[in-house]
Amino acid sequence: MNKAFLISGISFTIIFILFAYWQLNDPDPILWVPVYLIPSYTAFRAITGKVNSELMVVLFILSGVAGLQTWVEMTAWEGFITDGLSMKTMNQELAREAVGLWITTFSFATFYFLDKKYN
Repeated sequence: MNKAFLISGISFTIIFILFAYWQLNDPDPILWVPVYLIPSYTAFRAITGKVNSELMVVLFILSGVAGLQTWVEMTAWEGFITDGLSMKTMNQELAREAVGLWITTFSFATFYFLDKKYN
């Protein structure tokens, strides 16, 4: 087992499980919980070195484009946090969603390149 797969797999699995948990009280958890459970599953599979490179490419494109689409829906930049983590404006929510999608994009790229390097 490669140490890079192990560290990145455990880290991303924990991060995305937490992201999915925090989405449970979102107005649309039926969308966002699976959005974070899918990369959590792929990260968990990477712990054992079982990465599907083609799937990583598809998920990379989908999450990257979805993040970009979410980002351009903002009408103004209002930051991520005001007086806490609760949603204050729709623009803040869109910014958080876009960055969350880009974190998943980064994880897919990480596993793709680790797979190419070590397998």
